[in-house]
Amino acid sequence: MAIGNQAKGWLAGLLIALVGCSAGESPRGEGRARIAPPTLQPFDNGFFSMQVPANWLMVPAGDCASLAFVLQDPQEPLRKILYFGAVGPVYQTQAQKQIDWQYMSGYGYPVEWADMPAVEPLTPENLLANFSQIAASQIAQRFMPGCPRLDGFQVVSSVPLPCPLPVAGARSALVRGLFVENGRVAEGLFSLTTAPYMPMMGGPGGGTAYGYLLAGIAAPKGELDALLPTLSRSLAMFAVRPDYVQNCLMRSDAAFGAVMRAGQTLRETSDLIARGWEERNRIDDVLSEKRSDAILGKERLYDPGTGEVYEFDNGFYDAYSQNPQGYRNPNLQPLPNGDHGLWTAATRNGYRYLGD
Repeated sequence: MAIGNQAKGWLAGLLIALVGCSAGESPRGEGRARIAPPTLQPFDNGFFSMQVPANWLMVPAGDCASLAFVLQDPQEPLRKILYFGAVGPVYQTQAQKQIDWQYMSGYGYPVEWADMPAVEPLTPENLLANFSQIAASQIAQRFMPGCPRLDGFQVVSSVPLPCPLPVAGARSALVRGLFVENGRVAEGLFSLTTAPYMPMMGGPGGGTAYGYLLAGIAAPKGELDALLPTLSRSLAMFAVRPDYVQNCLMRSDAAFGAVMRAGQTLRETSDLIARGWEERNRIDDVLSEKRSDAILGKERLYDPGTGEVYEFDNGFYDAYSQNPQGYRNPNLQPLPNGDHGLWTAATRNGYRYLGD
């Protein structure tokens, strides 16, 4: 999802461093209760190899620095592993985007990346928040038709990571977030570096920027806890064939060595993702559930006597609280704000169980 031969050579350095370098529950409840981790099996396409979940679909794209892949469960497309060596170019400011549009209007020459968004300020979190527009761009669709869009991406938490690029303005982070796909909410962890355009690396020019080394694991809301250990192990097994590495090296530029030394391995990245999930703040779990409810237009109530959690459409409690005795269960209450156990419990369809 990138352009520029010098930029490709530079990013190839990053790439090589990177690689040798219960019945009646709602769908969210069913995910927590029933999902089983997939088994892994070998995959090798002659360019790279890894252990992949059995029967998942591998979609590779790009070459050397722009190498990318999306690994997806065809039975449940929200389950996926993705990697992009480079994402962009994007604009650093809306003003620069406007300059390009004025240029096209005045001279008629197309700017290939004119439909890319302005990621302002340039951070990993903002790039992910703009990923749906990036994925819909001409560059992205030519690069990988059907590129994951991560629609409506909302950041739940972000942990700064050591930046592999010795470049002013470059930032790295491990980002936990929610997004929507086909009307359903997914959750993922993504490691990503953003950096401004650098003249020595080629590319489209000043005012633009890239995302580098985007690696992520995602699943339907409620499944990530069960799937992440297996999917992060799959990501850790990614390896490029030596002859492919040499081919990329021969096409690199003088900056290759310095950048290569600054890179991370995917094994390290997968470890960061796994450790980030294990060490996540319990408050963020509650925040994730609340944002998921907001996206879906849902609210949760619970019975203090039984501890059961029920899901309703937004606004149900307003009507319910006016006459709780008119319902089969008059004891329902909103979930306490910080109760991790209740907020992460499997939910039941309130209308089915309680009625009105």
